[in-house]
Amino acid sequence: MSEFLGYERDDGSIGIRNHTVIVSTAPYANDTVKRAADIVDDAIPITHPLGRCQTKPDVFQTYRTLLGYATHPNTYGAVVVAHAGEIVDGDELAGDVAETGRPSASINIHEEKGVMNALDATVDAAREMVQDASAQRRVPADMSNLTFGINCATSDTTSGLCQHKATAGAVWRLIDEHGGRGCFAETPEFFGGEEELSERAVNDEVRQEILDRVGNWDKRLQATGYDVRGAQPTPDNMDGGLTTIEEKSLGALVKSGDGPIQDIVDYGAKIPDQSGMYIMDTPGHGAESVTGIGAGGAHFMVISTGQGHTLSNAVMPTLKITGNPHSAERVPEQTDVDVSEALVGDETIEWATDELWDEVIDIVNGKVTLSEAMGESQFAIHRIGPST
Repeated sequence: MSEFLGYERDDGSIGIRNHTVIVSTAPYANDTVKRAADIVDDAIPITHPLGRCQTKPDVFQTYRTLLGYATHPNTYGAVVVAHAGEIVDGDELAGDVAETGRPSASINIHEEKGVMNALDATVDAAREMVQDASAQRRVPADMSNLTFGINCATSDTTSGLCQHKATAGAVWRLIDEHGGRGCFAETPEFFGGEEELSERAVNDEVRQEILDRVGNWDKRLQATGYDVRGAQPTPDNMDGGLTTIEEKSLGALVKSGDGPIQDIVDYGAKIPDQSGMYIMDTPGHGAESVTGIGAGGAHFMVISTGQGHTLSNAVMPTLKITGNPHSAERVPEQTDVDVSEALVGDETIEWATDELWDEVIDIVNGKVTLSEAMGESQFAIHRIGPST
């Protein structure tokens, strides 16, 4: 299969979902956004604690991340809600959304003379977008349009032996056979494996960039007075049998395969259109990492988990794969693909890859993930500096 059925956008991108998002520019608009999304069926709230009293690098990162979701391939249109005069300007954000050809609206609580008026305006705008989006039909599109996001969650000793290998097999199938893209992240979790990873870079410049980014994280974390080697592996990783950060890192890198790395991009930055594998520079914190990859435009995310996890994203469908036979029993509603038979049974990693690939094809063509069916999602923008 070289095609999928997706939604065409005026900017040339193709979506696998057709969401209307309601985006808060600051925490003081969060409640209005959540109330509006509760009223309008199929509208997704994007809320967060940022957007005010931030240093310039953080303001830029917050804006870039919010814009990434408002213009995501899976987004049909966006309603932007501001509290007053914010550092993240609502009118500017809505204007940038409109430039991509998507419907957009800007609501300001102060300008609307209060929360109730702003809520009415937000509901009206979102309802109209949801209704218009429902009239759009899927059309055939080449699979080279797709970007495959990958992330770890609650890794254990099964991860690098089974599910990470199946994830690598699936993402490289999209890259090698269909001309798509893959993106993985969690830079601090490269510690101990960065030299091996950097050898996969397509050139010396990318190789040095990978090493520099890992080095920068090491310095940044050491500057807090807290050695990450004492914080990683996490307690749930250790419960699963991992003992050192190096052991965790080398296992985590398995999910990216062994093919060439094209580039490493900033947190929340657009993942390049060229086919191949990319790294996004994110923290190891799963919610922040997944949020960043979503902002970069990944169409879907595979969470490769050892002991099961609720980590999900509302705009970027998130499916979970595990090779731990106890994980599927522990959190069955979080296990989209159970490939434990490749670890404890008679099946192979090739079978596990096929199982995941078949599920990916179904998700891309409209099947909802378990987290989508459960209405679960986390959104956490990584911040660089302190509040001002």
